Amino acid sequence: MPGYNVANALRGHATERPGAIAIKFPARSYTTATPTWDAWTFAQLDQQSDAYARGFAAAGITAGDRTTVLFRPSLELYAVLFALFKLGAVPVLLDPGMGLRPVLACIERTRPRVVIAMPVVHAVRTFARRPFASAEILITVGRRWFWGGTTLAACDQPGPEPFPIVSCDAADDAAILFTSGSTGSAKGVASKQAMFAAQVEALRQMFDLEPGQIDQQAFAAFAIFDICLGMTSVIPKMDLSRPATARPEDIVAAIQANAPDVAFASPIVWQNTTRYCQQTNTRLDPLQTVLTVGAPIPADLHRRFMELLPTGAQVYTPYGATEGMPISWIGSEEILGDSDSDSDSEGTWSQTARGWGTCVGRIAPGAWVRIIEIHDDPIPTWSDELALPSGQLGEIVVGGDQVSPEYKDVPEANVEAKITDGARVLHRMGDLGYLDADDRLWFCGRKAHRLQTTAGIVPPVPVEGIYNEDPDVFRTALVGVGPVGAEVPVLCVEMEPGNVYGPHVEARLRALGQGTRYEGLVKRFLPHPGFPTDARHNSKIRREDLKPWAEARCGDLVKPAP
Repeated sequence: MPGYNVANALRGHATERPGAIAIKFPARSYTTATPTWDAWTFAQLDQQSDAYARGFAAAGITAGDRTTVLFRPSLELYAVLFALFKLGAVPVLLDPGMGLRPVLACIERTRPRVVIAMPVVHAVRTFARRPFASAEILITVGRRWFWGGTTLAACDQPGPEPFPIVSCDAADDAAILFTSGSTGSAKGVASKQAMFAAQVEALRQMFDLEPGQIDQQAFAAFAIFDICLGMTSVIPKMDLSRPATARPEDIVAAIQANAPDVAFASPIVWQNTTRYCQQTNTRLDPLQTVLTVGAPIPADLHRRFMELLPTGAQVYTPYGATEGMPISWIGSEEILGDSDSDSDSEGTWSQTARGWGTCVGRIAPGAWVRIIEIHDDPIPTWSDELALPSGQLGEIVVGGDQVSPEYKDVPEANVEAKITDGARVLHRMGDLGYLDADDRLWFCGRKAHRLQTTAGIVPPVPVEGIYNEDPDVFRTALVGVGPVGAEVPVLCVEMEPGNVYGPHVEARLRALGQGTRYEGLVKRFLPHPGFPTDARHNSKIRREDLKPWAEARCGDLVKPAP
């Protein structure tokens, strides 16, 4: 079906609300005490992206051209992205936080025709030529030195008329978005034109998002959704590629200066910010909706937010992945329960604390979810007989327009993760979970992180939920020491800042496990100074890195393979 293009939304808002602010970034004069902002209206963003689109077209960029975009988030970044959308070109976006070698591997795999990047990337290109061998059009964002090509400034070509937006088909690639590589190598996900449109519509319905609202956004790619929704996207003062380094003072300063309706950040940002707010007696009254993704968050974070937010505000934890989102969502009210009610309104967290996993809520508009048996074998074709009944643990399989049908240039990954179901393609999330009697989805951890013991499979997240209840513990991670099939469960423990692990903590942890479905499962508790986490969210625990660390300290527990 023709007529799709991500840029149509920007053009529409620029026509209907030209003077409304589309996006804001901290100005060079910004300080925490006196925060100042640079901003573009929808009309300015539309006009600037038109100017770049003219320059890109003159440089030879055409529809379908894969374009690696690698420069720091800025007003100009979004003008570049929407210029590429208008041309029908395909931006390739990846996390620089994953490291130089993985970034170069991703570039080589996608074979871009165009590279739009800051000078350091082009400098790297001069001695790492192989990953960039396919690049024919080189554009430097900033000063160009000896590496050839043109500059972004030279591509700024204003014109008297709006640039004509290319009409795309629903199945055309809108962008290629790389996964974080938190489990395995990073892979390029094909974000189709129809997929992007479905994601925007699902987010609008789920969170009642409207043009004119303000979203404080800590994920660079998600600001595109804000713009398409007609919202103002405010980027706080932080390194978006390293959320753990964000200063709470700057997160709060942005909220106080811009009065956002919505704020979106990774769990580690909100953990640090809410602690700071408690310590400084600072409220977050402008906010009505807080969103966080990337890892399960503890009830304590929900409770802290409830003390800081106005009455009626909620914290939502939508579930999804680069390959498909949003899939489900749940708010703090359902998680914590109604403590002010006379009824026995028990929140889902009471079950989490007893070892039943983390509820990620009801299925999102347009999404389809089933649970299948846990195994690593390919499934070429879907059959309804594969679906497990409610309450049974398995792997989560998803479908719908907001789900990508393919990884680009990684055929073996498509064999492992994709299932054909007639005209549509389903995706195996690589996550463990189950559906309850109310059709709510419960998350139980990554399939790759499951323990395979002599007694069977043990999912990590339900076990961790029991021990995360200790008030002095920041988070825990269940890993198996020893060979697959004979892994022995060991719990790594990271303490809250300022707290010290000792026998008294271990005694409390052992007591928490008593009477639960996993009583006696954990054979040893190991304090850890700070868990390794993923590059994108700084929140997903890299249990595959903790396993050898734990094995080095628990050699006496290791059993021979069965």
